[in-house]
Amino acid sequence: MLRDTSPSFGIFALIAIGVWLHAADTLVTATLVPSIVAELGGVAYINWTIALYEVGAIVAGAATGALSIRIGLKRAFLAGTFAYGTGCIVAAVAPSMSTLLLARVVQGLGGGTLLSLCYLAIQTWYPEGARTRLYGIVAAIWGAGSLLGPLIGALFAGRHTWRGAFWLFAIQAILLYACSLMWLPHTRAEPGSKKWPVLPLLVLTVATLIIAQAGVSQGAAAAMGGLIAGSLLLYVAARVDRRGPIRLVPSQTLDVRHPLGAGLCMVFSLSVGTTGFWAYGPLIVTVLFATKPLTVGYILAGEAMAWSVATLAIAKLPTRHETALIRAGAVCTAGGAAGFALAVPAGSLAGMILCALLQGAGFGLCWPAIVGRITRLADREDATLASAAVPTVQRIGYAVGTAAAGIAANLSGLIDGVSISAAKTAGFWVFAAFIPVLAAAVASAWAFTSGGGSEAHA
Repeated sequence: MLRDTSPSFGIFALIAIGVWLHAADTLVTATLVPSIVAELGGVAYINWTIALYEVGAIVAGAATGALSIRIGLKRAFLAGTFAYGTGCIVAAVAPSMSTLLLARVVQGLGGGTLLSLCYLAIQTWYPEGARTRLYGIVAAIWGAGSLLGPLIGALFAGRHTWRGAFWLFAIQAILLYACSLMWLPHTRAEPGSKKWPVLPLLVLTVATLIIAQAGVSQGAAAAMGGLIAGSLLLYVAARVDRRGPIRLVPSQTLDVRHPLGAGLCMVFSLSVGTTGFWAYGPLIVTVLFATKPLTVGYILAGEAMAWSVATLAIAKLPTRHETALIRAGAVCTAGGAAGFALAVPAGSLAGMILCALLQGAGFGLCWPAIVGRITRLADREDATLASAAVPTVQRIGYAVGTAAAGIAANLSGLIDGVSISAAKTAGFWVFAAFIPVLAAAVASAWAFTSGGGSEAHA
């Protein structure tokens, strides 16, 4: 049970609605894209409807911890909800593709804020004994968003009805804002006089834009150059952030010898190494087995549901099982992701589904323990930053992984034409190329869980 001094479960459910909005958004938009292009044009920018949302989410997620310290968690949540709702309304009335892309950035800023604030609220408002259960509920909501997103998009996928999907989410954001304004507890703000970390945010923005462009580049050389440049800028952003008076991430983020740094490295590596299936899985499965797009979507949703089910299954386990869960989850996730390199060339649909389920279940086993351990390992003054950093590092990993998967697919010949043989070849390299990254994730899991780790570092 939650302590009497903690906000009620109803307050948590209110905050978790933000996770639903963020989780459902990407798959809803992916389903709507053909109808949007049919009405507004701009087919060359089709991928940017999703990429710019992700850029906004990453930048906002990185700034959420510092923002909540400065203005308080409630005001930060209201700001994120307002941005998300505004983006939805602008998208719903967009007269052109350029306006829609601007709206997607604003939506991403709001969605990324809401996602990070949910983790932050759990860490700030609820006792440690309740957090694993709450993280499990968050995972279930994320799975529901992934499962229902394609269905909602399909309902509004007509040429003249796609705007209704954005209005639907705008209405949800308006209701969430009103309820949050009335019911969320007030939190203490620490405005201070410290300068806002503009330079790290600027470098992070440029880095994510470059990586997003690399992910949709047609040429392998351009994509690889963009990925390398963007990754280097991510490192520069983290280095600059360490010297700032107000930081965006914990000071040990780049130190993989520190357990907290190893934990964030694990999150990043697992995220990078598992993007291959949802980045190229739909195309490969469609080519190899002539399946319908919605069927492929629900294979991806099955992975999300496996994550949710596994998280709920271990929600009541005590903290002493934390090390075993983190290591088992890392091995399971890495095994599932690497297994695609065998299942896809063999043309085994059952094997691909099994790998997807293993990948999702592995994440579900270890994710709550990862988040809880990272927040405990952080310095006292960095606890807020640490809880917000986990989903942000995850999304950065997805962005890097998507670009890297595109490079692997292009180099393996998929860019020259989609055929069964090309799909099988790409299906091997898109997954096999990430095996070293997955090995690094498993090694980071062991470094992350070595030693104590139950006490925060002073």
